[in-house]
Amino acid sequence: MNSPTPAGGRSVEARLDEIESRTEIASLVAGFCEGLDRRDPERFGALWYEDAEFLAPGGRGNFYGLEQIRGVQVAIDTSWARTFHLTTNLVIKFENPDRATGRADCLAIAQSAADGRTTYIEATYFDIFERRDGEWKIASRTTERWFISASFDLPPNA
Repeated sequence: MNSPTPAGGRSVEARLDEIESRTEIASLVAGFCEGLDRRDPERFGALWYEDAEFLAPGGRGNFYGLEQIRGVQVAIDTSWARTFHLTTNLVIKFENPDRATGRADCLAIAQSAADGRTTYIEATYFDIFERRDGEWKIASRTTERWFISASFDLPPNA
């Protein structure tokens, strides 16, 4: 009896590489949120290639290169006292073994630095991830905002 060729004829090594790559890419998506929410510029900066781009049309603008991208965190830290990014629905598609696209939805809960009021922000991230010299990083991220709520007061912690 002939057994079917597993996974479209790809080798075990190729399939394992894809699994490991998916895990590393998911860690980049989580690291973006962690870097911003924990106010960790080293973590945030380590996610990007030197020539990366972060595009936020209708938002904070477009940022080219690691130096400008690091400025995003400074702007967010200045505007918001606290942020909580909740990212879900991550879809990863490989163009080749060293390049993948990603899409993830995000709900951010942000507390204003000016008045302490809370705002909800819903967006989708469209990413390009690349593996260079054996390391996956973000090559490009475009943020498409769906809405920003009116600010409101949350009751104090119980």
